[in-house]
Parts: sequence; structure tokens; C-alpha cells
Amino acid sequence: MEEVLTTFLAVVSGWFAAFVGSTFFFVIKVFLAIYSTVLIVDVILLIYLGNVRNQLRTMRKGASNVKTTKRQDMRAWNAIMARLQSDDADQYKAAILEADQFVYKALETQGYSGANFSERLAQLPTGSFLSVDVVRDVHALSNKIVHNPQLPLTHEQTKNALGVYEKFLKNIDYL
Repeated sequence: MEEVLTTFLAVVSGWFAAFVGSTFFFVIKVFLAIYSTVLIVDVILLIYLGNVRNQLRTMRKGASNVKTTKRQDMRAWNAIMARLQSDDADQYKAAILEADQFVYKALETQGYSGANFSERLAQLPTGSFLSVDVVRDVHALSNKIVHNPQLPLTHEQTKNALGVYEKFLKNIDYL
């Protein structure tokens, strides 16, 4: 029995060695190497050119809006922040109102829908962003400005409010 098993293993080993050394096996290896290389290049191109990160965000959150580029967003945000350079309280109020609208649009672009700012903030998953309650407070300040244009506002208050919005925008990966 042992002799038959040894003979069988020797024959199978010989066949395997002959197959591994054959031209047919070499052609299969070359074909699979080329095929694997093409697949790897395709995956790299899909990731690089296909904007996979935004597509995954769209699948996860259902956003259908076309998002502006980060450069455009940063320019718009920097224009809002530039209002802090003034000593005019009206410029501070305008900065907060513009920032409020900017965050509103950012939430829409990120896939949070709603008729108003509060509804969009309510859609954020609980505990996912540390600054949601503070964002609500800044939005309330924006509403106070709208309803009372004579509301006194300091440079420091404006700077803090815009800082809250900026932190929030970075948390939702908008800036």
C-alpha cells in the first residue's frame, strides 16, 4: 500500500513539474500578470479620476446637489472673514448673516434637506458633531440680527460666531 502511494505521489509530482515547466503554464502566468496589472491601474484611475470620496458621501447621505470646489468655498469664506477687518458694526452683522447663509447652503450640499436651518441641523446624527448646539446659538444670533437690525455687536462676538461656523464647516468636511 505504501509503495502504491509513493508511486502515485511520484507520478503526480512529475505531472505537476511538467505542467509548471510547460509553455502553456508560462502563457497563463503572463496573461494573468497583464490582467492583474490592468485591474490595478483601473482601480487607481477610478479612485483618482472618479471622485470616489464624494460619490461615497452621496451614497451615504443622498446628496444630489453639485458641490462647488474647495477653492471656491474658501474664497467665499475668506470674503466673509474679510468683513472682520472693518471697524463697522454693520459689516460684522453682514458677516454673520452671510456666514449663516453659507452654512445653510453647505448643509444642503452635504445632503441635509429641510425647509429651514433648524430642520437641516436636526438631521445631523446625534453626537456626530461637537459644535451643533453652538451652531444653533450662532444661528439664533443671526435671527436676532434679522429681526433687530439695531442689535449692538462687537468685533469679538462676530469673531467668535464666525469661528464656530468655520469649525462646524470643517467638521462636516466642507472647508
